[in-house]
Amino acid sequence: MTQEDEKDFLEAIRQLGPVKIVHNTFADESKMKIQFLPPVGTSANDANLSLLNIKAGTAIKHNYYPSQGHYCIDLAESEVVQFNRSKPLKRWLVNGRLWFDENCDMGKKSAGFLQWANSLLKWVRKNYQKDSAGHFVGPHALRLAKGGKLQLGPPSEPSLSSEERKRISGLQNGRQTP
Repeated sequence: MTQEDEKDFLEAIRQLGPVKIVHNTFADESKMKIQFLPPVGTSANDANLSLLNIKAGTAIKHNYYPSQGHYCIDLAESEVVQFNRSKPLKRWLVNGRLWFDENCDMGKKSAGFLQWANSLLKWVRKNYQKDSAGHFVGPHALRLAKGGKLQLGPPSEPSLSSEERKRISGLQNGRQTP
């Protein structure tokens, strides 16, 4: 998803029910909720988010990790849909991901949550096309890719040229290559 695809997606899923967007990792509990969605890469951890159905009234469970100085949502125990945003990397758009856990320690998550979460995935399957690798692609990202302005991504960083690998390898080994 490009940022335009994200805006369209969020607008559409709000028709399925009120949605809150939250950071999965945050230093201050008062800043867990996201008011508006800036471009990915604008702030720390802004590609790793969760969607919460406000209407369901479920609480988000999170823990504080003092050694790391931040809170993390307990993704297995919270009734949230993971929204890992697609990150631009050079001319690539790295694959994003939308997913959720059906079970928690106490068994299945609530029927209302599961119905809502599945409706989000159904919306994506209905409104996005699959690429050759079987990944769903947002309409804006697909137009850019077909126009040669964007390469649809690998699930991680794209392969580097041998020159780039040598340069990075030299830096990682504590020496710089000329």
